[in-house]
Amino acid sequence: MEIKHQKTKTLLTRDNGRSSDAISPNFIYGCLGGCMSSYCYVGRHNDSKVFVNENVDAILMSIYNWSTSQRWPKVPNQVDEKYYVIDIGCSTDVCLHGKYYDWQKVFDFFNNHPCLKSTFATKYPSRFRDYNLVKDKHRIRVSLMPQVYSDILEPNTDSIDTRISMIPKLQEKMEVHLNFSPIIYHDNWLEHYRELFEKLKGIDFKSECIFLTYNNVQFIKNAEKVNELCWKPEIQEKKDSQYAADNIRYKWDLKAQMIKDFKALYSEYFDLSTIRYIF
Repeated sequence: MEIKHQKTKTLLTRDNGRSSDAISPNFIYGCLGGCMSSYCYVGRHNDSKVFVNENVDAILMSIYNWSTSQRWPKVPNQVDEKYYVIDIGCSTDVCLHGKYYDWQKVFDFFNNHPCLKSTFATKYPSRFRDYNLVKDKHRIRVSLMPQVYSDILEPNTDSIDTRISMIPKLQEKMEVHLNFSPIIYHDNWLEHYRELFEKLKGIDFKSECIFLTYNNVQFIKNAEKVNELCWKPEIQEKKDSQYAADNIRYKWDLKAQMIKDFKALYSEYFDLSTIRYIF
């Protein structure tokens, strides 16, 4: 994949409300990760290049300007009780791309800002470098799914066992949440998630739980074994969102039952209050 250095002209920090209060402009747009040729939405519109946006000061200024329009102290919400949380890796994997960016400069911005916290999701927690972090000003969201699905959807990423083993080490440096995404409905799916939850017993965490969203663009380019897991028109329906059109998701009545079943299983292992959101 080609690495291109540029200065981004898209300098809008966008309101969010689920994984974060807002999403920063892209520090990096694109990813070298193993799921780019699978379900990952990042590859839908950009699967051949990684754009490294070098105008970091302009990106940080966009985040700063967004923060000045927010009420302080913050009204607590499900994202965070105290800080406004900014997703800095919406279109890349920060851990994987450590050598391509001055992430310490980005982290220092959050270390020193009184109102802001950074967040990003990763499938490569073992690649996270030894940055200087103020512990409560940064949140990493470790992506997890049963290994039987990860083998197909996330080739050449950290194994699920490796990701889990990294959680206590990361918790020494920063806040760690778990990102159960995408949650896949397939044969024996609850038993697969039971096996995953067994491995997480004794670990303190909060989580976000996101059922699969897929797309015809992905269906056309992906291998048959990927589509076998992700493309099930008989139980899926069209669902546009503010971020993308022509998505398909599990039919609402089936999904409601799936959420109920997933939460029932989750509650056998963890307090339901640790789920920040589920959809």
